[in-house]
Amino acid sequence: MKLEVRNVSVGSLVISSVPLVIFCLALLGGVVTFMVVPNMQLASMSFMQKVLSVGLYSLLYVVISTAVLVFAAFAYNILTGVLGLRGVTFDIEEIHHD
Repeated sequence: MKLEVRNVSVGSLVISSVPLVIFCLALLGGVVTFMVVPNMQLASMSFMQKVLSVGLYSLLYVVISTAVLVFAAFAYNILTGVLGLRGVTFDIEEIHHD
């Protein structure tokens, strides 16, 4: 069975678990950037300043990444819906269990 995605709901990207997953990955990246990897510019920061930096980094990363995903979905919807280009096609094989 072939399925073609013709429209991506922009609201489902914002309300779904995608921003939460991006936030968790951004937290990991922020902890590595501000706390694990030694950096002479960050040596004078206290622990609470580093925690605040990780939090702000994660929030900003989520906002920017979600905005990029929304723009990509909007562009995909324009290209497939308005201009009539082909969408992404998935070829799904059904498996019958005995």
